[in-house]
Amino acid sequence: MRGTPTETHVRRAEKGVNGKSPMYGWSDQDGPAKAVPHALLALVTEQQATNAHLASIADSLDRIAAALNKPVDEPPAPEPKRRLWLPARRNA
Repeated sequence: MRGTPTETHVRRAEKGVNGKSPMYGWSDQDGPAKAVPHALLALVTEQQATNAHLASIADSLDRIAAALNKPVDEPPAPEPKRRLWLPARRNA
């Protein structure tokens, strides 16, 4: 099998529409009738690939939405500055 399954089925459908055997390429009287199943298989194969791609996009959008809805943790408040009192200052 050369190419993707879709390309293979499309090529076989084209052969059948041209009046040849979809599988073997010799002249065939009912080539167009034999081309229909190959065209449908190509359509189904592409639809499955499209559905899988759309499902992955939906999954990514769900993860993005979940991340956006997650509350943001606020950073802890900084500790107040402590003054350093030197012994010389205390006597002043």
